[in-house]
Amino acid sequence: MTVFHWLLYIFLAVLTLIPLVRIDLFNVSEKYKTFKYLSMVIFVWSLIIGLRIVLTNYTVVYYLSLTINPLIYSFTVLTLISVMHFLEKRVPRILKVIFLTILILEIVLSYTNAYHQLILQIVPENISSYQDLLNAEYGILFYVHTAICYLILIIGLGSIIFRFYRNLVRDKDIVPFVLMIVSSFLGIAMNIIHIFVVEFVIDPTYITVVAVITLLYLIFLIRDLNIILKLGNNEFILDNLREIFLLVNHRGIIVAASEEFKNRFDFTCDHQVSFNEVKRKMSEKTVIFEDFCSIDSKFDNSKTYLNLVERDIKLPFLKQKGKFYIFYDDTDNQRNIFELNYVMTHDLMTKLYNRNHFESLEPEIEDNYDNYALIMFDLDGLKLFNDYLGHEAGDELLIRFSKNLTHITKDDDNLTAIRMGGDEFLMIAINKDMNDIEELIYELKSLCIDTDPLKNIGFSYGYAQNNFLNLPFKRVLREADFKLYSMKASRREQKETLTKYLKKFSKDNLTG
Repeated sequence: MTVFHWLLYIFLAVLTLIPLVRIDLFNVSEKYKTFKYLSMVIFVWSLIIGLRIVLTNYTVVYYLSLTINPLIYSFTVLTLISVMHFLEKRVPRILKVIFLTILILEIVLSYTNAYHQLILQIVPENISSYQDLLNAEYGILFYVHTAICYLILIIGLGSIIFRFYRNLVRDKDIVPFVLMIVSSFLGIAMNIIHIFVVEFVIDPTYITVVAVITLLYLIFLIRDLNIILKLGNNEFILDNLREIFLLVNHRGIIVAASEEFKNRFDFTCDHQVSFNEVKRKMSEKTVIFEDFCSIDSKFDNSKTYLNLVERDIKLPFLKQKGKFYIFYDDTDNQRNIFELNYVMTHDLMTKLYNRNHFESLEPEIEDNYDNYALIMFDLDGLKLFNDYLGHEAGDELLIRFSKNLTHITKDDDNLTAIRMGGDEFLMIAINKDMNDIEELIYELKSLCIDTDPLKNIGFSYGYAQNNFLNLPFKRVLREADFKLYSMKASRREQKETLTKYLKKFSKDNLTG
């Protein structure tokens, strides 16, 4: 061989060695694991080519040359299986059995070639130089072997090229498609010339195989986030992060997850799953938010609150970007915030909204609603209950009335019950007509009436409505307040009756 041929061979042999130096990279995903066996076969092929050139025992060289046939067949089969795994397609068991059977036949026929010469029409005794092997005629089985290998290789490379073509259409990812098309056609052309026209010193099939597989590895290495992380020695850091995180490729498919994420959500990366699909499943157990303002004001104790932070990961030779999603467990903070907001906006004794919340609603209602009503209530005899029966009895009166208010408003988002302070309550009714309001008051009265004077709840009320009149909120409130006090003044007789009863009840209890 000339110096050029030696340099070319050394360069190709080094290329076949590189994947074996970091063979652990093939273990980052199930879809790459078969490629490590493919790399081993190609490296053995390189060794045999080198040994054939330097050895002077031509019987050994003869059988080394015949070993290349089963190696090439193994390479083509492993290429097809590797591509199928990469595309996440199942290889039928029967097909594997057929492949193995043919491999056994290849091995037997190769090592018995001296007796039948159906592969290479020469015997060891007639070889006096390496050139004799190169000049030997091929037998019929060699062409059968070549046809089988070409068929398998075309299926494998065709599948991966088709995938790259789909990526080209979808992602405008032109580099892999062009590289694979050009290298495949050049390789086929060189191999046809080698077999039928002129013999090359270094088998062009070998050159093509090394070139194509190197290109495939290169494409995988610079596009796969898992491999990028492993090459950057970041996998240890990521594995030991306590945060919940996901790595997502440019198509939205999850390629890696933290151990905390896997354990918490019983998740594995064995199959291609989209980030959106996982996020939907997570929402069954969690509240995921990026903006604190987007969280529902009602805290859900059955769910975990996760603050989502998104970061872009630039991928070489791609316009698209991968994503790094990290989830911070903010459940305790959100619970504390909710509890603080609850205290600020609720009356702790009655569990109704308080005056603070009412004042925050005032501008929202005035700006956004043309039809709303304000209904004000004032309880009869709160001071009498406090004076004659004690403050516990007065508190119980407030709580019972609040429960009745809650009962008629809880299933309607257009109704809001508020304790304004003392014995004054207010109901805000959105988009209700006069009949609706009268029915609400009637239902409340029905709930408050009791034959036992101590359990009966008397109250005055007044309501006013802004029925598309564009009235100021405060004017509607003043009108409802005026009507309330008008009714309150008319209920002196009921209050006197209640006073007499409570005095007598209190006196009887004291003397009893």
